Amino acid sequence: MKKRLMYALMLLITALILGSSLSSSAAPTAYVHGIFSQQPLYVLDGTTGNWLTSTSGNAIASWTEDPLSSGNQAFFNAISEVGSDRYEFRLVNLTTTNIDEIKGTFDIYKNYTLVASGIPGTVYGLSQPVGNYFKFYDDTFHWHVSGYITDRLDY
Repeated sequence: MKKRLMYALMLLITALILGSSLSSSAAPTAYVHGIFSQQPLYVLDGTTGNWLTSTSGNAIASWTEDPLSSGNQAFFNAISEVGSDRYEFRLVNLTTTNIDEIKGTFDIYKNYTLVASGIPGTVYGLSQPVGNYFKFYDDTFHWHVSGYITDRLDY
């Protein structure tokens, strides 16, 4: 009887140790993401309705997947040069995030002048690998900016 109790106790202790080490060694899923672009594609100018091919620019997006106990966070800024014109798209108020998109309101500047303020929209395609592209559209499809993802960081 004493031997059975001893074996049962050893088995219980072994199970507890293995269970604890397995759960602590599992890698957490990445929920913080960042993409970078040094290859812009297009701009849709909401004031003229013209589709324009970007000649240079940069973009960065950084976001957390929802839901996080501390709340979701995001940053988006894209600058796209089209000839002598400079467009800038800035996230100013975050609504929601997930692995692939950032939704919120955006300010849009043309040649350093605010031309659209607090425009609801979505940046999406953010889960794509390097070499693919992301896009921003406002909710009425008057404004757009896109670019190739040239680097990313997920952790």
